[in-house]
This record gives sequence, C-alpha cells and structure tokens, in this order.
Amino acid sequence: MKWRAEARSYAWITLACAVYALGFDWCYAPNEMAFGGLTGLAQVLHELLPWIPVGGAVIVMNIPLFLIGWKLLGGRLLVSSLFAMAVSSVLLDLFSALYDFQPMDPMLACLFGGLLVGASLGGIVLQGATTGGTDTIARLLKLPFPWLSMGRLLMLVDMAVILAVAVVFRSLPSALYGAVSLYVSTVVMDG
Repeated sequence: MKWRAEARSYAWITLACAVYALGFDWCYAPNEMAFGGLTGLAQVLHELLPWIPVGGAVIVMNIPLFLIGWKLLGGRLLVSSLFAMAVSSVLLDLFSALYDFQPMDPMLACLFGGLLVGASLGGIVLQGATTGGTDTIARLLKLPFPWLSMGRLLMLVDMAVILAVAVVFRSLPSALYGAVSLYVSTVVMDG
C-alpha cells in the first residue's frame, strides 16, 4: 500500500509541474515578465544567450543547492524535489518548443501566471517536495525561521531575483508585474 501512496504523490507532483511550466511558458516568457527564483535567473540567461534553454539552466543551477539540501533536508524530500525539479525543467523547455505562446495583456498574464504558479507550487509542497531553486532556499530558511510560512519565505527570496531581472532587462514594468504576480502566487500557495 505504501507504493500506491508514493505513486499517487508523484502523480500529483507531475501534474503540478505541468501547471507550473504552463504558467511560466504561457504567462511570463512571452510577456517578458520578471519571474522569481532560479527560473527567473534562467530567464535572464536565456535572454542574454538564447541558445541556453530555460529548463536546462535551471537544472544546472540547482545542482549546488541540492548538494547542500541533501544533508539539511533529508533523503525523501531531496528525491521528490529532484524529481519535481527535473520534470518542471523538462516541461518548461518542452512546452515552449511545442507551442509558440503569444503575449497577452500584462495584467492578465501576471494574475493568471501567479494563480497557476502559486497553485502548482502549493501542490508540490503539499506532496513534500520543492521544485528546487528558491523553494529549496526557502525550505533551508524555514529551519531557523519556523514561524514564517513557505509562501512568505519564497516571496522574500523571489523579490530579490525579480529586482535583479528588472535591472538586467532594464524594465521597471516587467518587475512591477512580476511583483504583483509573486504576491498572487504567494497568497494562492499559502491559501
């Protein structure tokens, strides 16, 4: 029976990863909207070096975090998080290769992007995993600050990345929409 519960958990993680990738590829990427976390940093790398895929960059940047997290977070969380990170990264690149998402109204993009990303991250965390990156950093920060919610910890870390994205893209509106979307995703994730 334990294997059924594990299989169900990994199925939910896979579905949540697909929603996460869809949210990024549909709402953030075509609108050049700032996105937090390592995906946001990968977005910057892809903009500067278009031959680097976003998902591939996310995987490479996560390696040191997972090495640190292995000791501090334990094996089960690490394995499920490696799975979630790999699936979401592959789906980020797959969805963008299969479909050319067009820009939409920026406010719709930030609201729906925040909704999709927040719901997907909430689902992944409920299954005892993360997508790596700032999720892992937030989990590590939760150890000394257990009274802070995962959503708020993620918001603090992701705001720093959004500010960096704004500087690189030289776009204040991109950062402002990214901040609104981050707030929406935090509320949805903690709800």
